[in-house]
Amino acid sequence: MFLILIFSITAVTLTSLYINSQEKLFETQKELVFYKLYNLSYNLIEEIFKEYNNNIENLKKANTYVVNHLNENIYDLQKKLGKNYHIFITDTNFTIKQTTFKYDKNFSLAFAKDIITKHTNYPGTSLPICEPATSEFFMYSDRFINNRVIQVGYIILSPKIKALKEEIKKLKEKNPFIKNISLIIIHPKSRYAQKCNIIKPLGKKYTLNEMIEIRKNGFKLYKKLLKQNPIFTKNGMYILGKTPSGVNEMIFALTIDPQVIHKKIQKIIIIAFSFLIAVTVLLITLFIYINRYLKNINNFAKNIKEEKTYHKNIDSEMDEVVNAYNKTLKKLQDSVKSKEDFLHYAAHELATPINILTLYMDEYEELRPSIKKLLSSYKNISYFLQSRQNDNKETFNLAELIKDRIEYFRDILNIENKTIKANLKPFYIKADKNDIETLIDNNIKNAIKYSTGNEILITLKDNILSFENEGIIKDKQKVFDKFYREEDIKGGFGIGLSIIKSIAQKYDISINLTTQNNKVKFEYIFKGKNENSGN
Repeated sequence: MFLILIFSITAVTLTSLYINSQEKLFETQKELVFYKLYNLSYNLIEEIFKEYNNNIENLKKANTYVVNHLNENIYDLQKKLGKNYHIFITDTNFTIKQTTFKYDKNFSLAFAKDIITKHTNYPGTSLPICEPATSEFFMYSDRFINNRVIQVGYIILSPKIKALKEEIKKLKEKNPFIKNISLIIIHPKSRYAQKCNIIKPLGKKYTLNEMIEIRKNGFKLYKKLLKQNPIFTKNGMYILGKTPSGVNEMIFALTIDPQVIHKKIQKIIIIAFSFLIAVTVLLITLFIYINRYLKNINNFAKNIKEEKTYHKNIDSEMDEVVNAYNKTLKKLQDSVKSKEDFLHYAAHELATPINILTLYMDEYEELRPSIKKLLSSYKNISYFLQSRQNDNKETFNLAELIKDRIEYFRDILNIENKTIKANLKPFYIKADKNDIETLIDNNIKNAIKYSTGNEILITLKDNILSFENEGIIKDKQKVFDKFYREEDIKGGFGIGLSIIKSIAQKYDISINLTTQNNKVKFEYIFKGKNENSGN
């Protein structure tokens, strides 16, 4: 018994240490992934700037070509330039009216008016700019002619850029705690900030207000990173670095979903405590069987002692057998007493993990039926072990309690492919609600476990509560006996109906069990009138 106790305490301690180590390991994993993604993103930016430098002159030539062929259709011009090029033509208000890039239709370039109006005799070129709608990097060349802006954009792409983006995407998929990966390009001199999601495109242009907000938040974060670099918070990780141009700076931002680690730890807790409960149930089962067989041995011993001819006819060999039996019986009785003490201790200690399982049960739909079965079995064991001296009697509607318990077993019913049909009339009783709930639960559990059909009928009319389902009971007298089970293959401890019997005796509830035409019906007849003062 003490070895079992030590094992249980050790298991709880090791589980706690394991959970703490998992949390620390996750924090380390986050940092490693963060720096790996940062290096990949920096390599991506480096490759983008290489492509940018290689295509500056080609972009200027493309701009000149478009300016000289403004009378042609812009889509025809795009085909001649190539699929990586896009054409943008504004009206006199700097609003893009003609474009081959659908997201820029009606987008205003007025915010860059001072720079663009200087590009009259030659096309100006921009540094690489991330397009939030597609998560692609563009470089632009514009010219201001006749109060209109003629702009040509080039999508900066290469096989290496695609490969780096794919690598970043795969790394994100392998680490579900990553919510988003983004770059914030900072222009310190112009005090301009631009944000781009590397993997997940926005699917639209930022509005002017959104651009102002990004600029404000970007510079706020930039100032913090100048004092402390990198920054790790509960919801994000940030690092500041120079871009290859040397003009701009880049903030690499990793947004984290903190719920992922919580759910991971919760699963570990559920698995660990489910294991402990399973071990405890195993020990309790062992105790029950030992107790059951000791009862038979005691009866056997009693019969021997009551035999009238025993003292006259017993020989020396039988005397040795009886003495050996008495010694063995004493040891078994002491062992059972120790186990009973341990079981009371275990039931008390497992109250906290049981509560934890209940709290997290709703978050894991696939585990919910199994957890509910464990909780229901634990509740029966606790009821079996504990005395019920201090009752909290109250008046309540039995029909409402039955509805609540049916809903509780809904997950298990679905798993077992069974349904409950309930016909419940209001009936008020005064009792300890936990007692009556245990009575209802054990009847529903038995019906689910032993019914040969798919439908269970629960009826409450006047003062009679009944549970009916398809099936057969072989021995109606023994079925309420402690530890008796008609079908060992179904599992269980054989204490459910004995608990029901003790509750019925406590409240003077008559039990009527009928079996006919392959139907089993448990009827519970409550004494007295309806306790509802209105009835």
